[in-house]
Amino acid sequence: MAVENAPLWLCIHLPSLPLEAFALPPEEVVSVVETQGSRRRLIRVSAPARQRGLYPGMAVSAALTLVPDIRLLDRKPEAERQALEAVACWAYRFGAPVTISTATGSVWIEIRRSLRLFGGWRLFRIEVEREGTALSCTALYGVAPTRPAAELLARSGVGLDRPIGRSSQLSLSMRDKPLTLLPFAEQTLDILYGSGLRSVGEVLSLPRDGLARRFGSGTARWLDQLIGHAPDVWKAFEPPAQYRRRFELAGVVTSTEALLFPLRAMIGDFSQYLRTRDVAVQQFSLVFVDGFRQRVALEIGLLAPTRDPVRLLLVLRERLDKLTLNEGVQEILLEANHFEPASIVQDDLFQRGRNDEDRATLHERLVARLGPEAVHRLAVTPDHRPEKAWSGTHKGDTTVHPRRPLWLLPEPQLIDPPKLLGPAERIECGWWEGTQERRDYFVAEDDSGRRLWAYRQPDDTQWWLHGLWQ
Repeated sequence: MAVENAPLWLCIHLPSLPLEAFALPPEEVVSVVETQGSRRRLIRVSAPARQRGLYPGMAVSAALTLVPDIRLLDRKPEAERQALEAVACWAYRFGAPVTISTATGSVWIEIRRSLRLFGGWRLFRIEVEREGTALSCTALYGVAPTRPAAELLARSGVGLDRPIGRSSQLSLSMRDKPLTLLPFAEQTLDILYGSGLRSVGEVLSLPRDGLARRFGSGTARWLDQLIGHAPDVWKAFEPPAQYRRRFELAGVVTSTEALLFPLRAMIGDFSQYLRTRDVAVQQFSLVFVDGFRQRVALEIGLLAPTRDPVRLLLVLRERLDKLTLNEGVQEILLEANHFEPASIVQDDLFQRGRNDEDRATLHERLVARLGPEAVHRLAVTPDHRPEKAWSGTHKGDTTVHPRRPLWLLPEPQLIDPPKLLGPAERIECGWWEGTQERRDYFVAEDDSGRRLWAYRQPDDTQWWLHGLWQ
């Protein structure tokens, strides 16, 4: 890719955002509809609906005639905005600033400075394509020195194969693009098409004064911004300090199993937000709202902070299995107000950190399924007598003792004098209970080679086996 100092924008265009914002199962025959004046028409259709002959722009009456069982959903601008912001959070890993447009369903990232960080365009592209599999929406990509040009390339389906690196290449690159890619009002496009224009290049060649008089100054200014002849005005997107995501379901959901599909998308978006802010979460809440506006709250608490969507979903799924919903759910709220520094979870380079996280996930799943009173951890207590040095607890360790064998006998057994392998450890305590114990413990070995933990009392020749090391 050619290099210059001008900005370089990566556009992520979401062509199916009005439909995918509902997070519906892919097998549903469904379409999103929009009312324009007295006309109601389809603006997005699912793949099964398309296979049955439906297409965007089709009148609702014609669609119902062709597919009577089609499920029609009114467009939800708020759901689209939230889905777009989730993609913006994901985009922050590739550069800054990030800006969005709810009108066109696009996200832009300025990536010129990021290319060197990623090791050049080739490696940057590989990373975008790899990470893009995590997006819950269909994404089209375009790269150009201006935001309008990057979006036009994305909408044309060019993808990351043919980026434009220099501003001087814009006019030539836009010349042969079809007229329908221009983000103008339908009436404007109809007039341009009726005038015999078929390409973006033909529109760019028109006098700007005449375009401004006929279609308004915004149309002429956009064309100049497209090829870098006019400044582009935009506002950077900033993730909010507190997270709140409202998800309105397309219908009434009566089973917890059916809730998993939208919840999976919500948790994925939540994880992107946490990663963007470089934080982790230990507690968040889900609120399920039924058709009567009654709310069922579910508080999710984790053993340790995380931003791993797999771990979050596993714990949530266990809690859902125990949830009773008397009425069907129509709306879900996910809220989180407190976050932890991400440094406490950034130990993926060390195997020990990964094992600790796996154990924490298992603990959380058991607590979610069995209840907090049914799950205990082993912890040492401030008593050096081996038979009283541990207990079951819901918390972590309370003190530290010298290394002990994992296998302790229920009662010490009398044994012959063993072969001692080290110095004695004297344990002398219990006086506060009136039964003071004085023992000298040794790591020892018997005739068969077993490592023993044995003791004798001072001034006594009898040996007692209390534990085994192997």
